[in-house]
Amino acid sequence: MPLTQQEAAQALKDITRTERRSVSLQGYRMTWPHLVLWGVIWFIGYGAMAAHVAWPYLWLVLSLAGSAGSFFFGYRLSRDRAKGMDWRYAATFFAIFLFIAALFAVMPPQTDAQYGAFFPILVSLYYALIGIWTRGLRMLVLGILLAAITIIGFFYLRENFELLMALVGGGGLILGGLWLRSA
Repeated sequence: MPLTQQEAAQALKDITRTERRSVSLQGYRMTWPHLVLWGVIWFIGYGAMAAHVAWPYLWLVLSLAGSAGSFFFGYRLSRDRAKGMDWRYAATFFAIFLFIAALFAVMPPQTDAQYGAFFPILVSLYYALIGIWTRGLRMLVLGILLAAITIIGFFYLRENFELLMALVGGGGLILGGLWLRSA
């Protein structure tokens, strides 16, 4: 029995929906270890700031360790790369790095709290954009929540901002990574 035009159209819609869901799930699978890693780094870094640890190279060491870990995860998962995940992501990170360097050259933050809020807001934008590009609702939600927590903490909980970012920011990234893993 041949398909009707409506049945064929519905089958194509189902295939498209399945393909989009598959891309989102593949993206979640590739992203979750990065979130957990950076959640641990934020927990350590902001926790040290909240405890008033005065080691000027702490964030540099943590950032280098996190970058190395992210490259490791990216390399390990590269053979399972989701459709559309190619050199443009590396180029995007490089463009963002240049943007931040230029922005800080023109308008450098004046306080540690401004530095401490800038990067989580930038990361939240990245997560939200990934959620929009891949139709990954979970990434979009994580981006919005991270931005909201950072802004609320910066303006209303300034005296406990570093502790908030350690517990809620770092812990939230870890939980978000585990949430993505379970998808």
